[in-house]
Amino acid sequence: MKIGIIFHRITWEIKQLISEMEKNQVNYKLLNNQKIYFKLSKKKDLDDNFDVILERSLSYLRGLYSCAILESKGYNVINNFECLNLTGNKLLTNLKLLEQNIPTPETCIAFKKESVLDAIEDKIKYPAVLKPIIGSWGRLVAKLDDYNSALANLEAREIMGNILQKIYYIQKYIPTTHNLKSPTDLRIFVVGDKCVAAMGRFHPKKDFRSNIAVGGSAKPIEITDEIRKLSLKASEAIKGEIVGVDIMDDRGALKVIEVNGTPEFKGVATATKINIASEIINYILDKYK
Repeated sequence: MKIGIIFHRITWEIKQLISEMEKNQVNYKLLNNQKIYFKLSKKKDLDDNFDVILERSLSYLRGLYSCAILESKGYNVINNFECLNLTGNKLLTNLKLLEQNIPTPETCIAFKKESVLDAIEDKIKYPAVLKPIIGSWGRLVAKLDDYNSALANLEAREIMGNILQKIYYIQKYIPTTHNLKSPTDLRIFVVGDKCVAAMGRFHPKKDFRSNIAVGGSAKPIEITDEIRKLSLKASEAIKGEIVGVDIMDDRGALKVIEVNGTPEFKGVATATKINIASEIINYILDKYK
């Protein structure tokens, strides 16, 4: 059995995966996608005969295109191109979830600021949340409390050079109570057909975002049958094998906010004391050897 790991920076997660592979005496090799090149062909022409390749690049596009090339050569890649393509784009994720009748917050897409303002006033209402369709760690996610805050954010997006910032993904704001019993949202870590761990994330007092990267905190939560079924259904909808499913409670109704196809797991592992890396390596060994 030989496992490859596509990466471009050694993260805490990769260190944990390496530790588990060495503990299990698994042969592995790290593939830095900044230092290798791929010949476009249908041949399995890497120097090593990998049974499976784990995509762990922090760069979405490098990881996505590496996966596309490797799959075209016949390699098994986790997650596959379809999953990474969907989960890397909030619009495509939402469409796939809706196709499978998975509940999501009310969402609109617009391409000019005037249309965004109309969508908020007609459908979403204030406050609303503006998100980039491609992005992570809560970056460029903004809460639009009123017309003026919406206009200021939209004008800033309009002068940005990145065309993706001009595709406006506007979602209903789901209010939360900042206390120990009511997390802002839930992150469920799914490996195969198992929800291996879950945490509730709490936003900092001065920020509505709960991402650990922007100062959010986390506590372990119980995985109820409802959470388990919804998380597994979301993972199946996007053809995922190892994913992070984000869920919010909208006045008693669970809604899937996002699905992450290259989920970091330091936060959930630290909060729950569950060895996520071990779960991942054991899953790979059971399925691919």
